[in-house]
Amino acid sequence: MTDEVALEPEIHVNPIVHLLAPLVAIGATMIVRKVITTSYRSATGKDAPRSNDPGVPFGKALLWATATAAIAAGVEVVAYRVTNHLGATRATD
Repeated sequence: MTDEVALEPEIHVNPIVHLLAPLVAIGATMIVRKVITTSYRSATGKDAPRSNDPGVPFGKALLWATATAAIAAGVEVVAYRVTNHLGATRATD
């Protein structure tokens, strides 16, 4: 019995994309954080909880920090993947 391994074509990412992807991720994260904060203000009529404000209960500050961090991390992954996908080319023989 012969074991055959199907080789996938090699993918090359343009080096400029490696410089551009972090900038895209940072920009997208900043925009999403602004949208989240504005949405919170629109929904509640109050400013979003700030972690350095002693008047904000610990649980509320922790929940807000966790939610915004999770959303920002997801946006960062999407930004990196999309940027790398758009800058990738398949190697030809």
